[in-house]
Order: sequence, then structure tokens, then C-alpha cells
Amino acid sequence: MRVLCIAMLIFAAGFMIHWIWWRVKIPQRQTASLLAVFSLTLVAGLMALSLPTMVGETVGETVGERDFWELRNAWEIAHVACFGVAAMLAYVVAYSALEERSPSMTILTHVADSGDRGQSREELQKMLLDVSPVEIRLAAMERDGMVREEAGSLVLTSKGWAWATTFSAWRRLLRFRLGG
Repeated sequence: MRVLCIAMLIFAAGFMIHWIWWRVKIPQRQTASLLAVFSLTLVAGLMALSLPTMVGETVGETVGERDFWELRNAWEIAHVACFGVAAMLAYVVAYSALEERSPSMTILTHVADSGDRGQSREELQKMLLDVSPVEIRLAAMERDGMVREEAGSLVLTSKGWAWATTFSAWRRLLRFRLGG
């Protein structure tokens, strides 16, 4: 339980840094910034909390408040690191889904905002005509340097090719059909 508390504290510290940074100014490359914040917070937390163990200090006979927050051996450090990486990646995936609104999320939010009155199908269809998830995604891909426009067509950059190759290989490995 102590190791879980430490892991959750380090993740919470990364989340607070992310939250404060986004309140000041949202970075242009949000996913890369999230990965950097959580990775650096994890490394700093691991170093700070395992330093007494690494320099050879012995853990006291009584478990005091300071001892509670120490990582005492390599297994505890590994457990916290695994939790931190898993939580970071899960958060980044969840964040990317919320970063730009999907049509489903847009519908849910719009219906929820209308309260007990609800929304008719016609109102929802009209509202969705103003929202183009494809245009939003294309703009994000251009912003992130995955595609660029050349002579009226979008072409993959080297970064885009790397991601496309990775995803294609992953899909073949999992034997997924082509398509969305």
C-alpha cells in the first residue's frame, strides 16, 4: 500500500504540473508536452524518493513519516516506475480522446446542456453540420507536423510516415482488417 501511495503521489504531482501549465498556456504540441511532464516528474520523483537507498543509508528500525515516503529497494522503484509509465500512457490516450471533440462527445454534451428539454434529431443533425471532426483532425495533424499541404494535396511528412508505418505494422501483427 505504501508503494502504491508513492506511485499515485508522483502521478498526482505530474498531473498538477500539467494542469497549472495548461491554465497558463496550452502548449502547441500537447501530447509531447504531456509525455515530457509525466516522464520528468516520474524520474525526479524516483530519484528524490530513492536517493537515501541509493547512497547507502539504512532504513531506521521505526517507520517514521520520512521512512514512509522512501523507496527502499530496486523492486519498489520498479513497481513505482511501471505504475507511472502505465498511468502516464493511459492518461495520454484518454487526453487525446478529449483534446478534440468526437461527434459522439459533441452530441452527448449538447443533449446534456439542453437539460430536460432534450434535443430533436433535426437539431442535432444541424448542429453536427457545423462541426467537422475530419477538418479538426487534419488541422491537428498539420499542427503536429504529420502532414503538410503540397499543390492542394496533403502528403505525409517523415514523422507521418514513421507513424503510418508503425500503425500498419501493428495492424498486420494483430491481423486487423483495413479501414477505420
